[in-house]
Amino acid sequence: MLVRRALKGEGSLSLTVFLRERGLLRIAARGAASGKVRFGGGTEPFVWGVFKYYRGRSGGLHLESVDVADDMLPLRKRPEALFMAVRWARRLLRHVPVELPADELLKVLYWSMRLLSNKDLPVELADWRFLYRWLKTQGLVPDLRKCALCGNLSERLAWSAEGLLCESCAPSAHETKPVFSATRLKFLEALARMDASTLEGLEKQEVLWEQRALFNQAARCLEGFLFEV
Repeated sequence: MLVRRALKGEGSLSLTVFLRERGLLRIAARGAASGKVRFGGGTEPFVWGVFKYYRGRSGGLHLESVDVADDMLPLRKRPEALFMAVRWARRLLRHVPVELPADELLKVLYWSMRLLSNKDLPVELADWRFLYRWLKTQGLVPDLRKCALCGNLSERLAWSAEGLLCESCAPSAHETKPVFSATRLKFLEALARMDASTLEGLEKQEVLWEQRALFNQAARCLEGFLFEV
């Protein structure tokens, strides 16, 4: 996926591409900004496809061609989804090391962006699911059923940098941190674990829209946890 593009000197573009087996790479697209060299829609952010490149004499990477596989056009027509995609791109650029393969995350990103493109689903749900699955690829996903300290099940858990904590282990956290009921956490976990096609086929999707505030709050907690660790 093309994560970011920026203008470079002499009518060229500097592209950051997330590639299978390579991770994030910076590739120059000579003449693309001036129209001297055309890559179709292949230099648009969030395009998925086959990117062919070569290494120049100076050692830099240069784009040769792009075979677009998915232009994510429905996403571009949905402003709130486009805004969230930009937010995800910034997270990737900030927290994923350059030239470090992350194929599982790349797969998660693709299907998460497909969900963002679906106008029948709230973007907050896609955000929650993306962050949960990102953590899972790193083996860092917290247990949403048990206290992170004592391991006991609890009807109410407060979110902290250590994970979810029961009131016995962290009474002060229940006064200062976001608190979730066991029922809501079970609901969140079930949605995060569903594959994209199952999620898109859910009946009574109006229930998901009613829970936008929950998804947003949970995503913010998970975002803090992800980037804390």
